[in-house]
Amino acid sequence: MASPTPVVARWAGPALIAAVLVDLIAEAVVAAAWDRRPYSYLDDYVNFLGSPFTGEWRGYLISSPLWWLMSIAWIVSGVLLAAASVALGRRLTGWRRRTVPALGSAQAIALVLFAVFPLGPARFDDGTLVLYLIGAFLSIIAGNALAIVTGLSGGQLGLPRWLAVTSVAAGAVGLINIPVTYGWVPTGLAERISLYSYLCWALITGIALIHTQHGALGPKSA
Repeated sequence: MASPTPVVARWAGPALIAAVLVDLIAEAVVAAAWDRRPYSYLDDYVNFLGSPFTGEWRGYLISSPLWWLMSIAWIVSGVLLAAASVALGRRLTGWRRRTVPALGSAQAIALVLFAVFPLGPARFDDGTLVLYLIGAFLSIIAGNALAIVTGLSGGQLGLPRWLAVTSVAAGAVGLINIPVTYGWVPTGLAERISLYSYLCWALITGIALIHTQHGALGPKSA
């Protein structure tokens, strides 16, 4: 019987691309819908897009009428990334076979927390701020670590060397960015560097997988 791996590989690429598009399209639509002031990609927290709270909070005026759309998009994006990670893990050996699906699953859990516990006064009132923080930081760590491990696994996945190097570089930038830039660059910009780094990895990796011959990821290598 033929190996089922090529079948899995056919949807891994589209799942990665869909995860990116769902996130970015929803972000643009929800940001454009802000009705009491324009949403700032540079200054506002990313999570404000998914906050149902309306009003002044800690110097920010929050008003995101389509917050529910952003929350759904984060959850869907996380599920797609996790599914693609499981598919990629099936092509790997050793510690990579376990690590890639684990990071993808951690990313999905993080984005669910990020969506369900949005930043705002309620997080301080009900004591769930820690859940928001876990979601925010775990998403950055897991997403960018996934890019790095996938890049290091480029040989087994049959990915071109330039993509493997780019994946590692993108993930490294995303991980290093927060401790290096937080506090002296605008909040929204600092967050988005670490967010878009792993989204960039997911997009180019998804495209590369789709263009692999017959939808397969290529032969394994040591």
